[in-house]
Amino acid sequence: MVRYPLEYNQILNRTKYNTFGPVRKNKDGSVRFHKGWDFVAPMWTPVYPVATGKVVGVTPYDKEGSKYGITVTLKFKEQGNTYWAFYAHLAGVAVSVGDEIASTGTILGFVGDSGNSKGIKASSVHLHFEFRNRELGGNGTTDRIDPVQFYGDPPYDGLYYIDDE
Repeated sequence: MVRYPLEYNQILNRTKYNTFGPVRKNKDGSVRFHKGWDFVAPMWTPVYPVATGKVVGVTPYDKEGSKYGITVTLKFKEQGNTYWAFYAHLAGVAVSVGDEIASTGTILGFVGDSGNSKGIKASSVHLHFEFRNRELGGNGTTDRIDPVQFYGDPPYDGLYYIDDE
């Protein structure tokens, strides 16, 4: 069973707009896919691994023009299958590529406003989180997995995750 990435997990603004799938619209009215879930949290809230595994990707600084900003990618196994968890818009990271994560209580990084979230109001700061079928996701929702498959319904009203590891 995978854990949630934060201690308190709530979908940003409690709206479907911040969940997975064809939930957004472009300026011309066409449908735009959102590739994961956005969890609202204060700046510098610790971010945790959803499972034990290996850090396979880290973007430790906010590159100019980056959508995701500071990121961490974790490779893990669940029920015999390999998956990748992707954490974005971080304020900073606490791990490096190659780190073996032996505990889901390990801090990977901290919620922030990097990438295309730079400068958003404090009440909109969030962790963008994705499950993937491979390390680098494609366009749209290609190679992304709806978090509903791991967690069930999105936590619109919020829920605490207590790590009993």
